[in-house]
Amino acid sequence: MSLGFLCRALAIVPALLMAACATLDTRLPVPNAELASRATPIDFEGVRAWGDEAPSDIAAALRRRLPSISRLARSDGRKNTSRSEIDILALSGGGSDGAFGAGLLVGWTKRGDRPQFEIVTGVSAGALTAPFAFLGPRYDDQLRDIWTRYGTNQLLTAQILPALFGGPSLADSGPLRQLIARYITRRVLSEIAAEYRKGRLLLILTTNLDAQRPVIWNMGEIAASRHPKALDLFRDVLLASASIPGALPPVKLQVAVDGQIYDEMHVDGGTTREVFVSPIDVPFTALDRFYDAPPRRRLYIVKNGKYEAEYEPVREQALPIAARAIETLIKTQHRNDIYRIYRMAKDSGADFNLAFVPQDFRAKPKELFDPEYQAALFEKGFELARTGRAWVKVPPDIAPKSK
Repeated sequence: MSLGFLCRALAIVPALLMAACATLDTRLPVPNAELASRATPIDFEGVRAWGDEAPSDIAAALRRRLPSISRLARSDGRKNTSRSEIDILALSGGGSDGAFGAGLLVGWTKRGDRPQFEIVTGVSAGALTAPFAFLGPRYDDQLRDIWTRYGTNQLLTAQILPALFGGPSLADSGPLRQLIARYITRRVLSEIAAEYRKGRLLLILTTNLDAQRPVIWNMGEIAASRHPKALDLFRDVLLASASIPGALPPVKLQVAVDGQIYDEMHVDGGTTREVFVSPIDVPFTALDRFYDAPPRRRLYIVKNGKYEAEYEPVREQALPIAARAIETLIKTQHRNDIYRIYRMAKDSGADFNLAFVPQDFRAKPKELFDPEYQAALFEKGFELARTGRAWVKVPPDIAPKSK
């Protein structure tokens, strides 16, 4: 979602605390971390894992978390090469700037060399794009619609007064939930399940707010489960990944542990990680054991926003100072996540590619979700990809090697 909206929301949190404390909390949260580590969504086994956990037995963990891992290792048979090849697309958070990544994908289709990605990951705004990026160019029209047609009033409903009396958020995400339901249909779920059975992965990140930890959801496993509530859980995970704490209400998910039912509070994945590339927190080389030969990996990282710092004078007042500081913190976290992925790529010999909104893009949104602004940003991403100018091999803040 929008950094500016997040900053304004967080800036008034202290003023809400007194009212919030007076509100009766009717939740039944998981009581402690040990139980949280064993809790699972009701009737859904093996659909998620902590995003910050590096297990001692990597092979066993992957087989447990990713039942399709053996198929993934064989899914590149369509490619006429002597080594396995894995194309990975990672879509970051960024609020309305998610229009950039959507336009880039459509422009990439137009150029004619867009890969079929073995792995697609999404966080926050990127989570809303990821299912359609996963399914490929036939869903380009849906991407254009989602990111250029809808304004703020069609996605969110302000509820400032309830928030002042202890409500969970400043806006109601009901319209956003309806939008997700409009585009994530049973047909889409069925197609994702079919691709998952071939060995391809669609992974979405949320943040378990109670645990303060990232959670990676295996969306293909949810889709392929054929459970009557699979579609509801799929949509809930997408909504949770895009729900800024304080600005939008958390998504409460029912879980079971030791026969007891609890609820978990999930919010924006960007709270813990802005972008990620791997289903498990280990070096790429640790995954090579699943392949007959070490695979050749190509990483495509899409930062939905500008990469470099932007100068803007700040008024000497508490709220503008706090808002600017939070915005800076988020931008720094984003760059740190990208640097970490870059180092992973360098250490394993993977091909690293990064795209981001160019610094000379000057349009500014007039509202939280401004269709005119988003259409311009969509076209910028489209044109950069169509002309082959979208990607850089090294993050801009890393010094080039001296000759």
